[in-house]
Amino acid sequence: MTCPRCDATIKASMRRCPKCGLPLSYADKVENRDRLPLKSVFIRAGLVLAAIIITLVVIQLIEEPIRIRRQNKEITQKYVNQVVETLTLDSGYKAHALTFFGEDGDCVYLEELGQSYMFVGGIARVEVPDYIWFDKDPTLIDNALITFSPVYISASGQKTRIPVFSVEVEVPEAPVTITQPASQRLTVITSQTGLSMDVIYGSQVIINGEDVSSKVTRDGKLDLTLNIEPIGDNNVSIIVRTDNHKEARRDLVFYREEMDIELEVATSVSFVSRLNYMTITGKTEPGAWITVDTNYDADSLKINQQTGVFSFRAKFSAYGQNLVSFHASMADRRDSAISFYVDYLPAKGEYTRNAWQMDYAQLRLYYEQWHGRVFLCIGKIVDTITSEGTTLSIMNVGNAENVKLVALENQSNQGRFLQGEEYAMYADVAGRVFYGDTYIPYLIARYTKD
Repeated sequence: MTCPRCDATIKASMRRCPKCGLPLSYADKVENRDRLPLKSVFIRAGLVLAAIIITLVVIQLIEEPIRIRRQNKEITQKYVNQVVETLTLDSGYKAHALTFFGEDGDCVYLEELGQSYMFVGGIARVEVPDYIWFDKDPTLIDNALITFSPVYISASGQKTRIPVFSVEVEVPEAPVTITQPASQRLTVITSQTGLSMDVIYGSQVIINGEDVSSKVTRDGKLDLTLNIEPIGDNNVSIIVRTDNHKEARRDLVFYREEMDIELEVATSVSFVSRLNYMTITGKTEPGAWITVDTNYDADSLKINQQTGVFSFRAKFSAYGQNLVSFHASMADRRDSAISFYVDYLPAKGEYTRNAWQMDYAQLRLYYEQWHGRVFLCIGKIVDTITSEGTTLSIMNVGNAENVKLVALENQSNQGRFLQGEEYAMYADVAGRVFYGDTYIPYLIARYTKD
């Protein structure tokens, strides 16, 4: 054996190296180490390999959650911008619309609703009726704070929680829409009038204390005929009750003038006419006399003294609103009178047949004498104003060098006039209005030029 320090030869009987004095026991250890068995080499190599594998696994276990958290954060930041809107569904229910943004093919899951919604065109929209959050009779609360917990699910199935958000939902009122009359207060000249409304089928409807729920059709429509007395205000109270909603109440007033002599117009009488005349029928007390106070055909008046039924032909001299007025009289009784308007508008062919080409200079001078005369107005809309509550569109019937302005009230089926657009309208003279620093002609547009 040799000395590991100085390479001198050492005999087995020696305790130290004769040259450097190294103890023999240390030299034995070094030699034995250098002569490790082959099995130990493989064990060491295996341990090293195992250590490397374990290190890689640990690194993967640490990096994967970090990667997932980073990816989730990116998804959350990208798709957290949901939009909440209020709306009324076609069924009449109040609702909230929740709109989420994401990639086509992915979806969003709402735990509170237990449903998933696919993204189409980058949008997933959910319309949620408000009533589903409340009990059958929610009379003790006014609103509820609903918290949504959305989960974004990719096409590959990866799930990411989007931050929760809350929506305050008020207890909805029972859906009810009065379609007739058009206003809460109405003056009537008949002993009966119509009442129409839309409700949810299955709702309880009470009118002036009477339950009329059985008259509601399956599509939620209710049409009734009300008796209107000549006592001034006739109050009508409507109560609608629908499950999961608070009670809805509507109050209407039908005014019929107090009368000493019974007098009414037949319900068949219309308030619009294509002709320049209309037959007016009605009823008064037997023995009463009818006097017509507005334009009519004197030979047309007929009165049945036994039944009180009467009729006459009213004549209309202007386009639009024409007043019809008459009264009943009897000895030692206070007269009873009725007045109403009939909207007279002939068919387009008749209305436009005698239309004049625009004569702007003369129109500005003779607007009073030419009241009702029809002109063809062609030009561009340059402005819109409001005069005494009426929207008027200012049209230039001239050109850029020779400006000629008229004010048009749109009563045609054209729809809203758009500023900057050019139109050709048949309109009749109604007067003049002040615009800018001068007066300009005022006409009512009723038909478009083909």
